[in-house]
Amino acid sequence: MKRAEMKLSNAILWAGFFVLALSAFMYPSQCHALDASINISPNIINLESTEHAFGIHTNVSYAIVNIDEVLLVCPEDSVLYPIVCYADSHGNLVAKFNTSDLKADCELIVDDYNTLVLEGETKAEPIDAFSAAGEVLIIAGHPKFQKGDGPKNNQGNGAKNKQNKNCQDR
Repeated sequence: MKRAEMKLSNAILWAGFFVLALSAFMYPSQCHALDASINISPNIINLESTEHAFGIHTNVSYAIVNIDEVLLVCPEDSVLYPIVCYADSHGNLVAKFNTSDLKADCELIVDDYNTLVLEGETKAEPIDAFSAAGEVLIIAGHPKFQKGDGPKNNQGNGAKNKQNKNCQDR
C-alpha cells in the first residue's frame, strides 16, 4: 500500500508542477512594452516663435494606439496632452502639442537640450505600454550661438533621440 501511495503522491506532485509551469504561459505578466522611438519636429523649438505647435513622430502604428492615453512628460515631470493625433504616411502615430503649453507648463532650460518623453498604450488586450525619449533644443528669440555650433559647444550634434523605456522605468 505504501508503494501505491508514493506513486499517487508523485503523480500529484508532477501534475501540480505542470499546472504551475503552464499557467505562466496562460497568464502572462500585465506589463508589456513596445519598442518605440520618437523624432521631435522641429528639432529646435523657439518659444518666441509664431509657430503654435510641434510634432512628435513615432515608429508605433497609429492603428493600435489608444489616443486617449498618449501624453508627453516634460522635465520636472510636467505632463502635456496632444492637441491632435494622426497617422503619418507610413501609418505611424504623430502627436501634435501646443508650444504655448510647453512654455507655460514645463520647466525648460532655454538655450540647451531638454528631454521630452512620449508615453502611451495600445487599444487591444493585452495592453502594451510604450515610452520613448527625445532631446530638443529650446531657444527663446534668436540663437546665442553661430551656425554649426550647438549650445555649450556641442558642435551641432543635433537633437539626440533615445529609444524606449521599459514598464519597470515608469
